[in-house]
Amino acid sequence: MPSSKPIRGRTLRVDAPEWEPLRNLAPDHFDDFKWMHEVELEDGTRLQAYEHFHTGRYLHLDRSGRAFVFAAEEDLRAEGTSKYEEVSPRWLLDFALARSEERATLLRQNVTNELQRLSWTRSATKHRISRKRIRHVIEHCEVAFDKPPPSDRPRAADTRLVFLGDDPDGVAIEVIAVEPENELLVVIHAMEMRPRYKTRYEEARRWQK
Repeated sequence: MPSSKPIRGRTLRVDAPEWEPLRNLAPDHFDDFKWMHEVELEDGTRLQAYEHFHTGRYLHLDRSGRAFVFAAEEDLRAEGTSKYEEVSPRWLLDFALARSEERATLLRQNVTNELQRLSWTRSATKHRISRKRIRHVIEHCEVAFDKPPPSDRPRAADTRLVFLGDDPDGVAIEVIAVEPENELLVVIHAMEMRPRYKTRYEEARRWQK
C-alpha cells in the first residue's frame, strides 16, 4: 500500500514531453491523454502530468510506475508549490477514465484505502457535523451519485458528488463534495439529511436489505 504522507512538489518548465510512464501504465488509452507538464517532488522524484481529453482527470506518473494525486493547500499555492500523495496506479487510471456518474461510487468504494486525506472547505462543518462523522458517511454510505452544479453558478462550476448514509451513531447525514480539476475530493457541505434526499436514501436501504 503506497504511503499516504503528502510530499511537496513544484512544476518545472520543460518543453519536451515524456511519454514512457503513460505508455507503460495505459497503452490502450495512450491517445486519450495529453501531456501537460513535469513536476519535481522534494525527494527528487520527477512526475509527468497527463490530462484525459474527455474527463479532464489527471495522471501524475513517475518513470518507475508510481502514481500520485494532487493535494494542494491554499498556503502552498501562494508559495508556488503543491503537495502530492501516492496512490495505486491502477486505481488512479480507473478514476481518470470513469464517467462522471461513476466517480462518486468509485470514490466511495476506495476512500478508505486510497484517499486517506480529504480536503475541506470552511462550509463543510458549519452545520456542526464533524470531519470524523463526514468521513464515516463517505466510507460507508448507502448511496453515492453526482448532480449538476447550482443553476445560478457559472457553467464551469464543478459537478457535485452526493453521499448519503449514517454516521457512527446511526444519524442519517448528507455530504456533498466536489472534485476540482487537480484535486481528488473536497468536501463542501454536510448536515443531517433533508427531505429532498430521504426517498432516495430509504430506497437504497431497502434495496441493500
